[in-house]
Amino acid sequence: MGGDFRTRRRVLWTAGVVVLAVAASAVTWAVRRPDERAVTSSVPALVTPTVAATPSEARMVAQVDALLKARAAAVLGGKLPAFLGQLDPGNAKLRARHQQVFGNLRKIGLRTLTYRREAGWVPEKQAQHGANAYAFRIMMLVQVNGIDTAARYVPVGYTFAERNGRWLLVDDDDLAAEADRGKTREPWDLGPLEVVRGPGVLVIVPPSERANGRRLLREARIATPAVRAATRRAQAGILIVALGDGRSFAAEWETGGHPAAAVAVQNYTPINAEATQFKVNGSRVVIHPSERSDADRFLLAHEFTHAALSPLGHGAPTWLVEGFAEYVEMELTADEGHTQWLADHRRAIRREGLPKLKVLPIDGVFHGAYDEQSYGVSWLIVEHLVTTYGLPRVNAFYAELAKSPDDPTARDQALAKHFKTTDAALVAAVKE
Repeated sequence: MGGDFRTRRRVLWTAGVVVLAVAASAVTWAVRRPDERAVTSSVPALVTPTVAATPSEARMVAQVDALLKARAAAVLGGKLPAFLGQLDPGNAKLRARHQQVFGNLRKIGLRTLTYRREAGWVPEKQAQHGANAYAFRIMMLVQVNGIDTAARYVPVGYTFAERNGRWLLVDDDDLAAEADRGKTREPWDLGPLEVVRGPGVLVIVPPSERANGRRLLREARIATPAVRAATRRAQAGILIVALGDGRSFAAEWETGGHPAAAVAVQNYTPINAEATQFKVNGSRVVIHPSERSDADRFLLAHEFTHAALSPLGHGAPTWLVEGFAEYVEMELTADEGHTQWLADHRRAIRREGLPKLKVLPIDGVFHGAYDEQSYGVSWLIVEHLVTTYGLPRVNAFYAELAKSPDDPTARDQALAKHFKTTDAALVAAVKE
């Protein structure tokens, strides 16, 4: 087909919203929150009642725990009156907002749902809600039925206050400025939505765009086999968010100086009771609101590649992460018969991007020296490796680097081990 069969749109991989530090295992991370505060003797830790807690503090914590457990049970059981009964009866806006959240979670369909206070978090007094009102940091663990292999961590902040001798939820945004919560919101928090579900895929769209949801589902089912064929991996299920609300897409999710068309945002699951260590259990794909009607199988193949490979770790360099995703996308492009567009695209990169290539596009300047050509140049590098050495060796190379520290020496050793080459030799071979 002709060279203009589709408009190229940039895509982006993101490690998610929590701030992470690499732990002993390459696929396990320890949370290092910028707002983390120490529990000292001068600030009683109410999160775990002890003999040092006053009776009123212990009662508050016990009632909050019971309320959180009942809240999850009400959602899973479809019991709206019980759910609303835990909310401040005098706050009509809060009740309306949470009734919508309840309906959205029911529509999405959950296998498991848990709310629990985060260990080590000291409740913050919120005098604007009364004398006995405290904001808690809550860990929401949500597992979408048929999609998630494990519950995903979502940080929320709830304020509880005593009303007539009973603790109730009275607000949900007193901790909204927390750095790791970011400015994005979960789809169930953004008003009415529609859900389109297929085997291994769930698409969330605005209520008037069910037809687009069905289209995205079809595109996703075409993209998935291409990802599986290249990576030898595939996510058990994937959630696609394609909403019109700008709050579903973070402003910092940009590439080349403009908003990305889509992001693969990693899902984290806590692996210890204190929720201080997490592992990646896949990704969800969030499409930019302006791109939701145009996103296609090629864009999704790119993002699904990130989703499939993300559980391996985050040590692979950007040129390999994006180059592999571009490789899968271009292989699907070829399979779909768009050979003329692909030939034109390849020539443009060889003409405009490759002459500038001196070293492998390192992370810090991925969009610098090569600008928008970074993706294309990285594709040609990965394609050369696949053509010369075969997909199994490239996959093994990717897996080793993903699990390795972000260290140039480790990358040089992996190049020598898997391909018996060096950075300079690989660049020269690609330019030839």
